[in-house]
Amino acid sequence: MKTSKYVLLTLVFVLLSGLGAGVMAQRKGSAALRLPPEPIGSVARVNAIEVTDGLAGFDSEKQETQFGYSFLGRTTGAFPGSFTLSMNCSPAIAVPGETTFLKGGSWTLPVYITEVKGGYAGSLYGTIAEGKMIWDKTGPSANVYIVLTIDGGTQSWSGVTGYATFTGTLTAGEKGQKTTLTGDMVFTYTNLTVE
Repeated sequence: MKTSKYVLLTLVFVLLSGLGAGVMAQRKGSAALRLPPEPIGSVARVNAIEVTDGLAGFDSEKQETQFGYSFLGRTTGAFPGSFTLSMNCSPAIAVPGETTFLKGGSWTLPVYITEVKGGYAGSLYGTIAEGKMIWDKTGPSANVYIVLTIDGGTQSWSGVTGYATFTGTLTAGEKGQKTTLTGDMVFTYTNLTVE
């Protein structure tokens, strides 16, 4: 009888020890979720000018939209090259102090690296997932935030997918000056499989 009590007590201690270890493991696991964020992805600096103010029309929801509002420029940093961006903006006419929403569009980024023979390393391209331009109340400029999908690439980036975020400023040109778009694109890849 005493032996069975000792066996039962030993079994209870083992079970309690196991539960305590499981709770401690869970606490350690939840602490692991508080690690600092991962380093920022590849960053390219964009300097572009407006090449067309697009064409006004109505989207599928009957909202007035500026289709094909486009920029062309250069990038430096992780992906030096030429950058094109074509946006569909609603409302079609910017209002100071208001927000213009981006409803689609596309972008391309051919990359030229001196370490590659001939310089051309390939291209990245995609579409606009979402975005907005928040216009100043007093001046002809806006803070611009865009989420760009990476739908694919060529050569060095063949088979790559993911997204990039653009944060920058659009400044309307004055007295014969071109409208400019400047900012940073941060790239995040979801698939780095090369085809």
